[in-house]
Amino acid sequence: MIAPVKLTATPSVESVTDDVVGFLSHLKKSGEAHILGVAAGLDLSFSQLRAMFVLADCQDEPAVHELAGRLGLSMVTAGRAVQALTRADLVTRREDERDRRVKRVKLSEHGRALVAGFVHAHREAVRECVESLSDREREQLAKALTPILARGDQSATTTAC
Repeated sequence: MIAPVKLTATPSVESVTDDVVGFLSHLKKSGEAHILGVAAGLDLSFSQLRAMFVLADCQDEPAVHELAGRLGLSMVTAGRAVQALTRADLVTRREDERDRRVKRVKLSEHGRALVAGFVHAHREAVRECVESLSDREREQLAKALTPILARGDQSATTTAC
């Protein structure tokens, strides 16, 4: 259960940060079973999972060195991650048309399905949490989220393409 939030006239940034982190932690814990179900049997490193999520957001096929930059990894580490993902049929790799030394990468259909499974598991965890709220609480949550979501991705920082 999420602890009730004590409202003051103007909550401090630190107070609201603590509340949001607590809420996200609750969602994470409640969703772990869903997510672990999707991840069961996979032998993927954190770098490999991150690479998959970045590639899922890519509109293009980045070169391995570009993927390394987006992930904040060395070229060697990114190359090893791509190699392992390729062996697992989660990523496809091809030569660049203009420079055969450059390898372009993208998620395979299997990789896209796996990422979609993770996204679905996250969504299910959130849905279960929202479903447990009263009508009034859902209304308040929706009302609080509306102006934040209306801003879009203006202030978001991401490794996405």
